[in-house]
Amino acid sequence: MPKNPKLNWVHHKEGLRMRPGVLPNGGIQSVYFPDDHPEYPGWFKGMQQILKEHGLYPEKGLNAQCEGFKCESGKSDCCCRQLLFNQPDFTNQPSALEELITSRGHLCDFYPKYHCELNFIEMYWGAAKFHYRNHVTRPSNLQEMEARIVECLDYVPLAQIRR
Repeated sequence: MPKNPKLNWVHHKEGLRMRPGVLPNGGIQSVYFPDDHPEYPGWFKGMQQILKEHGLYPEKGLNAQCEGFKCESGKSDCCCRQLLFNQPDFTNQPSALEELITSRGHLCDFYPKYHCELNFIEMYWGAAKFHYRNHVTRPSNLQEMEARIVECLDYVPLAQIRR
């Protein structure tokens, strides 16, 4: 996201467009200049203009982002990017995937990466594999193995899956 569209910015009229934001007073804020704008019709406004419309852009100015995207710890107004990304309309925006899932009437629940203890699927598979390994006889062909796998999956009680 550029700080100012006047500097090294190429306008793609048919490109993907961001959704409007919400101003502190609750009004809708378009992140694009209107189509009848004399200089930039339909162009993206840039972070500086968006922050000015929010009343958050300081008179002394701000850099677009901190060096290497490494903002000072605990600071929320060090650069345009950090200031804008901490606004409620940005932080509360669900991802496109989440919106698609919920628009179809489903629940969207993301698990943290690499935390198998929080994922019921991992618990279910673990219990089924444990049961499979503890069988006395080993399957001798593919059909027996598939039947054993289905048996082991069915063996895991629902209460254990839901833990």
